[in-house]
Amino acid sequence: MLGIFLVLFFLPINGPILRMLMESQGMSPIGELRFLGLSIIMLVIGLLMIFTPPIKRFNSETIE
Repeated sequence: MLGIFLVLFFLPINGPILRMLMESQGMSPIGELRFLGLSIIMLVIGLLMIFTPPIKRFNSETIE
């Protein structure tokens, strides 16, 4: 679920909206290239979270 949120929220097309949100919160603006890189990295992390299988946790109860 978090992966889907990251993909939709950090699409590079949402850049102006995210930049306005950052400026309204008083954060210093970052450069265009750095912001694009950040958006692409978050997009890839979200895609990996969506398409990789869930990791099964190791439980000591299953070992007999």
